[in-house]
Amino acid sequence: MANTLRSCIVAEQGYTLISADASQIELRVLAIMSKDPNMIADLKTGDLHLATAIRMFGEGILEDEALKKKKRYDAKQGNFALVYGADAFKLSQMLECSVEEAEEFMAEHRAKYPVLYQYMDRVKADAKRDGFVVNLFKRIRPIPELNEGSWKVREKAERECVNTVIQGTAVDIVKLMMLYMRHILDTRVRLVLQVHDEMVWECPDELLEQSVLAHEELRLAFPDYPVEVKVGKVYGEMKAYNGQKQP
Repeated sequence: MANTLRSCIVAEQGYTLISADASQIELRVLAIMSKDPNMIADLKTGDLHLATAIRMFGEGILEDEALKKKKRYDAKQGNFALVYGADAFKLSQMLECSVEEAEEFMAEHRAKYPVLYQYMDRVKADAKRDGFVVNLFKRIRPIPELNEGSWKVREKAERECVNTVIQGTAVDIVKLMMLYMRHILDTRVRLVLQVHDEMVWECPDELLEQSVLAHEELRLAFPDYPVEVKVGKVYGEMKAYNGQKQP
């Protein structure tokens, strides 16, 4: 369904779409805000999820391609699920394993990234005390449900503490990127979409090369948050720019 919907978005004749996707920005924000040295080191490898898998399961997984792929997938699921408060039952469904195995996974993940979990526990504790959370740019979101209602309501509110701080910071960074590029790009290049951590521009074909190259400025302005740039006439068929005229 997603690909079908994306294929309905087509550039105007004489224009090409440029997509700039901030890769793994939420996990990058989490690493930077928590200052977890292991997570920061894993990000620097260029493949956070594989680095997590190696840290948790050992370098032996690299000797078998199928095992490496499976463990990387498990690490990816775990990285996103655990930092946003998934419990053992939910994680067992995601990893297609028993609840006991999911609990072991959670304990190992916490053991490998202790500073990360200390940070997340601190965010939750501060939120319970203050009744609100604050993102990196000092934006405040009240979460009164932390001390009200049923245990289910309080549990959901507790999960939202870290979610709000990380996702709220990530979206602010993407918006700053859009504003930054708006000042750099020719005014004939139009911002047409923001999809999660991705911004999409509609660019006149004659300005395509210079507009793609202009995105290199983001690496200097936002060095901790690299973007992947793709182009195409159809949003569902975007590809890396190779300097050739788009069909």
